Formats: sequence, C-alpha cells, structure tokens
Amino acid sequence: MLNDIAIVTVMVENLDLMKLAYKEELAYVVIEEGIISHKLAKSWDAENVAGRSFLIMGPKNNAAVYIRFIQAKFFDSQFNSLRTLGWNAIEILVKNLDELFIRFKQSNNFKVVGDPVYINDEKSIKAMQIRGPSNELIYLTSIEKPEKIGLMIKEAEIKIDRVFIIILGVSDIGSLREFYLERFKINTSEPMPYRIRTLAKEYSLPMDTKFPLSIAQLSDASLVEIDEYPTNSSTRQVVAGELPPGIAMVSFYSDKIDKNLPYLNPLINSDGVPYNKKKSGVIRGISGELIEIIESN
Repeated sequence: MLNDIAIVTVMVENLDLMKLAYKEELAYVVIEEGIISHKLAKSWDAENVAGRSFLIMGPKNNAAVYIRFIQAKFFDSQFNSLRTLGWNAIEILVKNLDELFIRFKQSNNFKVVGDPVYINDEKSIKAMQIRGPSNELIYLTSIEKPEKIGLMIKEAEIKIDRVFIIILGVSDIGSLREFYLERFKINTSEPMPYRIRTLAKEYSLPMDTKFPLSIAQLSDASLVEIDEYPTNSSTRQVVAGELPPGIAMVSFYSDKIDKNLPYLNPLINSDGVPYNKKKSGVIRGISGELIEIIESN
C-alpha cells in the first residue's frame, strides 16, 4: 500500500541554480545536501549516480514531502517530458494563484507555459503551469471550493505548500489501473475525459481535446494523476547505470514494505531524509517509471 508522496527526484543541470531559484521564488528551504551513496544508487539500479551531489528542498512548513535534485552527467536541455511516458509533472498546492502568476511572469528562472484557468466546470480548482531551471514541468494549483472537488485533499497552509500530486503519462490507462490494483491494492478512478492544455499544445491538437484521466488517491494529502498520452508519445530513453532524465523517480511512504514486490535490487536501509534508516526499494512501473517505496513504521 502506498501512502503519502515522500520525495520527487529530478535530474538537473546546475544544483546551485536550483537552490537559488526554489529558495527565492518558491520560498522552499534546504533540508539536506550531500553525495549519493553507492548503496542507494545501486538500489535504484543506477550505480553511476553514486558520488553525485544532491540537494533536498521542501516547503517552509516542512510537510515531509520533498524534492530531491541530483546533478545530471548527461543533461539534455532539449528533453521534454511531455513527449515521453513516465513521471512528467510535479503539482504543488498553493494559495492565491493569480498573485503567483504575476510574480512568475517576471521570473528569470521559471517560465509560465500555461496561464491560470479553472480546470473543471464547478470552478473549484484553478491551475497554471511553469517550467523550472532544468526544464522541469510544475503545476501550481489552488483549491478554490474544497466542498466541490469530489476528493479529500488538505488545503494549502502557506502560499506555496507541498507537492500533492505527481503526474504520470501512460500509453494505456487500463493497464496502468490493473498494475496499481495488482501491485499496491489501490483502486484508481474510472477514466474520465479532461482537457489538458499542456498536452494538447505539445501534440499540436485542438485546445479543447480531451484525454483519459484517472486518479489514485493515496491519502488526504497525496494523489497520482494518470494521463493517457497520444499514440505518438515514446518510451523515455535512459543511459545504462543512470537515472531517467527529467523527473527520474517518485518515492512513496508505506506503513509496511511489501517484500514480495519485484524490486530491481535487494531492499536496503538508508540514512538521511526521508529514509531515516528505514527499509526502501525500487520497482519499475509499466511505463518505465521508477517507484521507490520507503517503510514509514
């Protein structure tokens, strides 16, 4: 069983720039800095990442949901997650989206790629999209009418709060739903057609194009959004011994780790955030995405 999102791992071009940008413009704070251990890299099936510098940041209220930036060896500035399957966007809960829109329109480090709009007819959720210094795609989302969203989600406590949704691009939403049920005993919602402007724009489709979308609600603080991508999307290319480009991996807490899952390598115990010497292991999803599971009890 997966519970809250623990940490989202992003491969980056310049760690110092990420620290500066997220500190000054998202008001995120540094939680931990260091070097990736060989033990941890091997558990990810990415031994070449051992010895690389990393940086962990999170919201000021320290909501135990973090973003880990790792220095990439082969950074491709042209890489676009929306053209590939896998972990494709980070969604952060915020307050006062219109105010943030004005701020990010003037940013030197973040680029607005989608203006604020209501994403449903009830006008209960409003979102905008930005790209960060390493071309990472971020949704900033405010819950305007929590009583009408149809989901149990804790509202933002501060202006720019925690990662509360991670977005997964797949080729077959039905197969993904079966995978989550079989592996994690998680029932995902029936797919519904939604307008996803970033996808429509990327694939040169009409802006009112609707894509199948399903939700896996893990807790009242964390969800996985599953988007079915157009047929001309591709599998993400990964250099042997490296983590995938872009959003490389998403880690989730679990009350008790399931030792019977098909881990890429044996379970380990790691120091530091968010492991705290608890067991962890990584499996690969059906779209090639890396899913790290961290025991929380």
